[in-house]
Amino acid sequence: MPSESAAARVARDLRERLSAGLVEPGTALSQTGVAEEYGVSRIPVRDALQQLAAEGLVELRGATAVVTPLSIEDLQELYELREAVEPLATRLAVPRVGRAALTRMRHLLATMEDDATAPRAWLEANTAFHAEVYALAGRPRMVALVEQLRRLTDRYLYVHLDVIGDVEHLQAEHRAILAAVEAGDAQAAAELTRVHLASSHSVVLDHLLAQEARGRGEQAGG
Repeated sequence: MPSESAAARVARDLRERLSAGLVEPGTALSQTGVAEEYGVSRIPVRDALQQLAAEGLVELRGATAVVTPLSIEDLQELYELREAVEPLATRLAVPRVGRAALTRMRHLLATMEDDATAPRAWLEANTAFHAEVYALAGRPRMVALVEQLRRLTDRYLYVHLDVIGDVEHLQAEHRAILAAVEAGDAQAAAELTRVHLASSHSVVLDHLLAQEARGRGEQAGG
C-alpha cells in the first residue's frame, strides 16, 4: 500500500481538527505557519488547504486560509442537502445491511443512550451509527457527499456542545430507524431518516437562534 503523501496527511489532520471544532471559525491559517507545525514545505500545505477549501472548510485568501465562518443560512442549506440525500442513501443501503452492521449499530445506540457518555463521544457515536447504513448504499459518490455534508454540519455541533443535552426524542428516532433497518423496511427507514434530520435541524437551529438572541440582549444591556 503506498504511503500517505504529506499533503494528504496535513489535509486529513486539519480536516479532523476543523470538523471537531478544535480551530475556531474565522481563524487564519498561513501556509508558513501550518508548514512549520507539520514539519513540511509550503507546497503540500498549499495543496492541503486547496483540498479543504474545495470541501468548504476554509476560504482561501492568497497564501492564507481562513476557517469558514458559521451562519444560520449555511446551516439551513446543509440540512436541506442532507435531507435530500441521506434518505435516498438509507433506502438503497437497507437491503444490504447484514448482521455485523446491525450489531455495531446496537452497540453505538447503547453508547448514545448511556448517561455517562460525554457530548463529543455522543456525536462520534451518532456519526458512526448512521455511517454504518450509508456505507452500504453502493454509491461511493453519494456516500462521499454525505460524509462531506456531515463534517460541515458537525462543526456547528462541536462548537456548541451544550446543544447535546435533552435529546431523548432523537434517541427515540434512532431506535425507530434501527428497528426499520432490522426489519428490512427500506422505505420506512428512509422516511424515518428524513424526519430525524428535520428534528436534528430544529434542535440545532433553535439553539443557535436562542444564543443569537442572548447575544443581542447582552449588547443592548451593555
